[in-house]
Amino acid sequence: MNEGLVVQIRFSGKGPVNIPADLCSDIPWQILNSPPGILTLVTREPAGRWDSCLRRLQVRVLQCLPGHANTDTDWEVMPLARYNSLGNGQPVRVGRSWMVAPPDTLNRHPASGENFIFMRPGWAFGDGCHPTTRGSVQALEYLHEHDLVRGRDVLDVGTGTGILGIIAGKMNARSVLCLDIDPESIRVARENIRQNGLETTVSVTNTPLQNLPQGKWNLALANLTISVMIRTFREIVKLLAPPGIVVMSGFKAANQEEISRLIHPCGFEVIRSEEQDGWITSIALQK
Repeated sequence: MNEGLVVQIRFSGKGPVNIPADLCSDIPWQILNSPPGILTLVTREPAGRWDSCLRRLQVRVLQCLPGHANTDTDWEVMPLARYNSLGNGQPVRVGRSWMVAPPDTLNRHPASGENFIFMRPGWAFGDGCHPTTRGSVQALEYLHEHDLVRGRDVLDVGTGTGILGIIAGKMNARSVLCLDIDPESIRVARENIRQNGLETTVSVTNTPLQNLPQGKWNLALANLTISVMIRTFREIVKLLAPPGIVVMSGFKAANQEEISRLIHPCGFEVIRSEEQDGWITSIALQK
């Protein structure tokens, strides 16, 4: 049965997350097996009740895990059918011509017009399901079509699974540096880079932005929350060789004016924006 909704919650703290046994008591959710640091839950309620189910889950997580829920967490929501397709090794489309599939399915996919990225399943966020990831991939496709990725040095800030850096590498960027502060993200990104044979082009680091060499990169990929974007954008700009380009995602339509106020004093303007499910992805160019 594929009707239902899956939520994956990724906790960014370094300490273990102790999930109470009664977390799902009296609410229509069930806990599924997950990698460490990730809580995966499923409800099989009909679509008309999903909003109500999500609100009840959010309240319960705040009640039972206040120390973790009040820190930065990533929530990924997807239909159960899509979640099951990932587990069954079915490829997931992330752009007009890019597909994500598990590494052990390499021989199942004959040559076609599609470009495949091979990533181990586990954490859904960053495998292409989230609108901010899809929007970022489409922005990369646009830049690639205008010859703004090939031969360029690319910085992927907050890389997560490494998916954007991997695509940039497969677009023949000269070099890609994937940056994240989370040890699990770094481990996963390195493994995914290895699975795609890009170790000589794409690398991963936890070096703070302020400690990276300035003026080195041509293109920055920044799929970040709005608060992190505001906190780090000026540091990202310092790392770019003019005229730099930033792919910005992770914010809602309501934040667009805030983004404009952030980038204009740094000499950037938005040259292209797309909306997917309420999430905005913009390409900002240094004037």
